[in-house]
Amino acid sequence: MGYSCSTPSLFARLRWLLLLSGTLISGLPAFAQKLHTAPIIIKADQIRDSSRHPISTYRLFRTTPQGTAEAIPFQIDEINEDGDYVLDQGKDTTARTGNTIFDRIDELSFMGDDVGPVLEPTAWPMGAPNFVYELTVTHPTQNPMGPSMGAVYIGIYYSSPPALSPKKYVIFQRNDAVVTTSRYKYQFDSNNWLIAKRVEVAKNETEPYDYQPVLNSSTFYMKGDLKYFITFEANHRSINSELEAWKSGPIRSLIRVSFFYSLLKLKIKLDMYTEISFFSNAVYLPAIMYNPIDGRKSLNTGSGMYYGLALKDSPKNYSIETNMAPALPAGTNLVEHGKNFISSFMNKIQDEPVSKGLYWISAQGLGRTIYMEIAPGQELQRDGVAPTFYQENLSAEEMSSRSNNDALALGKSPVNLGIAFDMTKFSEGEHMMGFRLFFENVVAPERLAVFKGLNDWQYTARKIKLNPRAPTKEPAP
Repeated sequence: MGYSCSTPSLFARLRWLLLLSGTLISGLPAFAQKLHTAPIIIKADQIRDSSRHPISTYRLFRTTPQGTAEAIPFQIDEINEDGDYVLDQGKDTTARTGNTIFDRIDELSFMGDDVGPVLEPTAWPMGAPNFVYELTVTHPTQNPMGPSMGAVYIGIYYSSPPALSPKKYVIFQRNDAVVTTSRYKYQFDSNNWLIAKRVEVAKNETEPYDYQPVLNSSTFYMKGDLKYFITFEANHRSINSELEAWKSGPIRSLIRVSFFYSLLKLKIKLDMYTEISFFSNAVYLPAIMYNPIDGRKSLNTGSGMYYGLALKDSPKNYSIETNMAPALPAGTNLVEHGKNFISSFMNKIQDEPVSKGLYWISAQGLGRTIYMEIAPGQELQRDGVAPTFYQENLSAEEMSSRSNNDALALGKSPVNLGIAFDMTKFSEGEHMMGFRLFFENVVAPERLAVFKGLNDWQYTARKIKLNPRAPTKEPAP
């Protein structure tokens, strides 16, 4: 069993799923109205009326209760003709492949807690733009965090644009392989960019941030039991990885990483490619896989893969909920793992059905919230591929005798929380999957509800009138 991705352009098909320098902002915005705390990402074609201008001319504002336009941080990320992000740092950049115009599937991103009221600005302390567009953000039902509608205002300046907001939500330190935000610190294993070496979550929401260890390590594992042939096992140590390029911005860090694994005797290749987005409280990781064989015909039962976490504290210290079925390691001894092993899983499975092909798991406790969402592509859903959920109630310290350098099955590896897949259900060909991971430094059910409903928000843009001193004729771009 193997996977390959022949060219990065394949990544374009996963856009629907969805590293920096500077100073982090101090706490949350002071504005009283808070829509939600998650990232908002909008493609240019979704707000076509306000797109197709040079990127350098854009500024983003919200309106204060007094009617004043207040600059907020935002980011525009270009996506080139091949469907790849335009990244300007690293050894293999795509910096020259953009057209510097906000158009097509380019992405505008900002944070939900920067959204203000639907109130047209009447004062522009930084100077009135040439054109203004009102971008409304609306939830079709009740937003669990409060307002169900808010707005930001897109200003376009063809001369003397004001300074950008100095706030930065994410910092990427390339030498240390660390992403730091006001919610978490994420450290890569610099020997393999496929996994995390350590994750810490801030204990509070205002400075000075007190980061507490949450995750000791993560693990990737794959087993292929080929019919009439051999069985092979691989983990993250078997896979070569390389950080190719990245981009630093105030809202998110984009990191492009490639992975390669080869089982020479069988000429099976694992060649993966991903562009990871880091936001102040979220990590978005899309994945494209190419399966060279039909698992339904060529693999025996027991073939599969998983991505696992070694939480510092035992999962029993969290309230864990999921809509995934339980995963059991092959040959599990139920007495060894506890006579209530199965029932403990089943009690966590929610009654709500899997909607829109999204699978999720949430862990709340110890003053923090962790939420992971998995979205298999349509072909995988058609073939009945669904992630399963693994839990072992041991702390990272209690699993310290288990090596993270060896390819080990669940129950033997240093994993107490994991997501597993049955590879016998994977058909031959390309498959797509999206992962979203959220960290919050509070226990708040309403924030979980927002994360689960992010795809339900709707966006519209309309041109609004300027004050009389603003130009009325649009200059040619």
